[in-house]
Amino acid sequence: MLRSAPGKTTTTAFMLLAFVYLADAQSNDNYTEKIMAGISNNGQTNERQYLTPGDRTYIVGTQNGNFPDLGSHVKGEMGGLWMPPLKLMDGFWVKISDDQETSGTWLNEAKEFINYPFGNRFVYAPVLNGIEAERFQFCPQDREGFVIQYQLKNSSDRLRRLQLEFVVKTDLSPVWFSKENNIIDTTDSVHWIADKKQFAARDEQNPWFAVWGSSLRVTGYSTESVAPVETMGLGKTASSTYELEIKPHQTITAVFVISGSNKNLETAQRNYETILKNHELLLNKKKQYYASIIQRARVEIPDKKLEQAYTWGKLNTEWLVSGLPGIGRFLGAGAVEYPWLFGCDNTYASQGVVVSGDPELAKSTLRTLKRISEKTNGNGRIIHEMSSNGFVYNKGNMQETPHFALAVWKVFEWTGDKNFLQEMYPYIRKGIDWLLNEQDQNKNWFPEGNGIMEVRGLNVELIDVAVYTQQALEVASKMAAVFNETDLQREYAQKAVILKEKINTRFWDDAEGSYCDFYGTKEQALSVLKGAVEQLQSGLSNTNDSAHMLENQKYYERLAGEFSALPPGTEKGWFTNKNWVISTPVETQIAPREKAIRVLNKVRNEDCGEYGPYLSAVERRYMMTISTSVQAMAECAYGRTDEAMWYVDKIVQTFNRALPGSISEMMPDYGCPVQAWTIYGLATPLITYVFGIHPDAYKKSMMISPHLPTDWNEVTVYNLPVGTNAISLAIKKNGRVTAYSLTSEDADWKYTLKIKGLAGNKYKMNGEALTAASDEIVLKGKVNKVEIFK
Repeated sequence: MLRSAPGKTTTTAFMLLAFVYLADAQSNDNYTEKIMAGISNNGQTNERQYLTPGDRTYIVGTQNGNFPDLGSHVKGEMGGLWMPPLKLMDGFWVKISDDQETSGTWLNEAKEFINYPFGNRFVYAPVLNGIEAERFQFCPQDREGFVIQYQLKNSSDRLRRLQLEFVVKTDLSPVWFSKENNIIDTTDSVHWIADKKQFAARDEQNPWFAVWGSSLRVTGYSTESVAPVETMGLGKTASSTYELEIKPHQTITAVFVISGSNKNLETAQRNYETILKNHELLLNKKKQYYASIIQRARVEIPDKKLEQAYTWGKLNTEWLVSGLPGIGRFLGAGAVEYPWLFGCDNTYASQGVVVSGDPELAKSTLRTLKRISEKTNGNGRIIHEMSSNGFVYNKGNMQETPHFALAVWKVFEWTGDKNFLQEMYPYIRKGIDWLLNEQDQNKNWFPEGNGIMEVRGLNVELIDVAVYTQQALEVASKMAAVFNETDLQREYAQKAVILKEKINTRFWDDAEGSYCDFYGTKEQALSVLKGAVEQLQSGLSNTNDSAHMLENQKYYERLAGEFSALPPGTEKGWFTNKNWVISTPVETQIAPREKAIRVLNKVRNEDCGEYGPYLSAVERRYMMTISTSVQAMAECAYGRTDEAMWYVDKIVQTFNRALPGSISEMMPDYGCPVQAWTIYGLATPLITYVFGIHPDAYKKSMMISPHLPTDWNEVTVYNLPVGTNAISLAIKKNGRVTAYSLTSEDADWKYTLKIKGLAGNKYKMNGEALTAASDEIVLKGKVNKVEIFK
């Protein structure tokens, strides 16, 4: 919200955005170049994990360049070289030797790691008296393979003849949740293909293949090699040796390619040959692609740390994209433990994805989610989790079904793609029917079942499930209107009103000034407490944990005593865990303002840790980017700009902690080092609230209602895709003058500028003097210039 001091004049002007001029085009290029230059860990996080991203392959290791066993889903096997739904290798290593040091030196402890949008670089300390070594690696887009480059510089004044030994440990094995579906890993076999000068490996009982090699001249090979690091699994170790001659002060690059196939050897070999032949072209293509992501929906804001985190947030999102043959293109939840498809994560993430300029990814992700859910459930229920092999582990928690409808509607608002909405709408209708009939056993309008918080025993009528069901009814009513289903539109709208009232009465506890965890009976509350205690006890790991958990256990026991004293069958809202989702009525703006402000103040003053709301205000230990993101959006919903940005800043403070250029799942620096739903908290408050952009792309219209933080004077968003259009918006405050600047690629859109207190003020539009009849001014065309005098 824009404010001016009493007696001062605020002038607002729409003018042509500067990015059309050469100077700003150059500025955009400079910014892109800066981001593309990457971020170094400065040797500070060498033992932490990294990700080399690709939409068909990816690499996970540690930032010192090693490949230790890591991960928990397939215990110790989540690292290495992956081509979902297969793992190809545990890792690779290089040893360099010369005629004066035949024992050689392993390049296995990088002193620096540099993370680029498109790949990674490892810088090693000099070896062999004057050989400087670096490793660069990337995964080509839409290719089933990897490119590994070793750059070697001879910093001495003499000719150096070196031997380079490239060692690989295969581990052709399936992704998580395969053994349970009778996909069984067996021993690998490795053989040398002499005429092609390449290695090939296969799983002895499955059609899983890997091929690797180099264009360098081979001088030897072995299938009895030993890697410098021992890893678990049924793979084999093999090595190939190459001779290199490096002149004084010369730098050479040794290129290795690894490829795979889950069909046959011939396919793996074709992949290998194509990548080896075209690796430079593929790298340039990947760089151009990532540069386009930086330039799309680019922002310039006073908070340069947020600007950087937002830009890298878009890149992080792309790192998690997976294009699985036979399944679809979708956004994975997080690397390294959750690179597959999730319902919950994507119902949040897709909203951030579309407002930050990637509508096609948002649509393809939701299409894949709907298609898999329809195949698995068929009744409107949205799945929770599908492994990369296509098997569904959890058929869906309750809130995912209604939240899916919200995500679809958000994407429709930004794209105007009626065909997409038409694909989704019938399944959404099924989902609403399933929620309010099959899952509402006592017919009180609150579906029963697990929600966002996967807490043992919390399988009741939860606040987040009720809230997102109410929101699903609201957006389904709007969908019905698009398809001229008048009766259904009215029915959904009426039910949304009823459910909103029920949430604001039955879930509200006025004494606490908060919404409750769930609604139900005394007996259900006691059962939930029992589950909470069991989960606490199962989480004990050390003495410090024990003391903390014992304190929590005593709290739950005391609460159980209070609950037990109540009459049998007592039915009301209950506080058991005080999970962060009690803010969802505020996030979705269905809370009356008085209640919303009480919740917002309570969370901020009582239930926040260093980085935002605790996941559980009872346990008071863990914080996540998604809970902080939702709290930011809750503040936005009630016009509290500075408070919203306080939460966004908490997310930004965790940038670069574990992986350069990224934000971890668990705040501040653990869990998955890259997490999809972080884009919800970085992009959605900024684009939809600070810039105030609210499109109805189907009707080619847009409401613009900005809310700049108190100390922000100048903001710009460039090249923001909306429907088939793209717009740019700048806002600049200079003393008593505030200028708004808007350009649009398409001329047939209608824009409405909404400024509180505008009515009755004089303004100029394209030089014509006018008086505002309301707080809104309607604009049309590609360029609008407006001056408003208040």
